[in-house]
Formats: sequence, structure tokens, C-alpha cells
Amino acid sequence: MFTVHRILVPIDFSDVSRAALSAAIQLADRHNAHLYVLHVQTNLQRDLHKRLNSAPNESVIEKGIAAGELNLMNMIEREYLNAEKSGLYLRDVPITVQISGGDILDAVLQMVEDDRIDLIVAGTHGPKGIKGIFSATKTEKLVHKAPCSVFVVKPAGYPYLRD
Repeated sequence: MFTVHRILVPIDFSDVSRAALSAAIQLADRHNAHLYVLHVQTNLQRDLHKRLNSAPNESVIEKGIAAGELNLMNMIEREYLNAEKSGLYLRDVPITVQISGGDILDAVLQMVEDDRIDLIVAGTHGPKGIKGIFSATKTEKLVHKAPCSVFVVKPAGYPYLRD
């Protein structure tokens, strides 16, 4: 039997990542799993360096990360409310939110290893333009490189998201 204890969902605040979050919350509810929500800011290192030089104060950095975590928690709360409005009542699952810097693929794979993730739930925008036809999307690369299963959510998402 397929069991899941730890689910990771990378979030970029797009509609498709909202659909992935919805799916991840529902899977975490069904499997009584711990949900890990990750947002990767590619320019975090540069921004932190700039902030340290302009205002060498740790509270500036802490406030920036706290604001990002609050945005993630608000997004999660909205998904619970949307599910409830559609008649789907989900129990509160344990959730860990994390803001990271660097490359999204590297950050996700590192978190999979560090937190022993069983399943990744990732949205895909699909290939875009000519370049997209000839190169793999981040989600496709994740499917190939991840040591665990990857559940891919298409832009249409789940039924109650189809407004």
C-alpha cells in the first residue's frame, strides 16, 4: 500500500502552485501526513547581502523572511477556506513553511533529503514558446531527479479551483 508521511509542495504564488497546494493539503489530510511548504527566492542571497550592507541589522533579514512565511500561511489558509466553501472539510494537518534562496530545483532536492520527504506535489505551467518545446520545465527536471514520487498538478487544478 502506498503510504505518505511527509509531503513537500514548492510554491511560486502562481495559480498552478495554488492548485498544487490544494492537492497537497488534500493528500496530507487523506494520509495524515506532515505538509512542507517551500518558497524559493532566487535572488535571496543577493538581497540579503544588499540589506546587510545598507542596514547591518539582523532584524531586517528576519522581518523579510517572516513576511514571506506569513504570505505562505495566508495562502494555506485561503486554500482551507476555498475547500470549505466547496463542501470539502479538511482537518488541520501539521505544516512547516520554509523560505529558501538559490535555485528552485536544488532547494527542493535538498529539502527532500534533509526532511526525508515521501512525495512532492508540484504544479506545472507546461512548456512556453519555442524554447519550451526544446527544453524541460523545472517540474520535468524534478520528476527525473527526485528520489521520491512526484505528483504533478496541471494548471486546471482541482474542481473547486475551476471558477
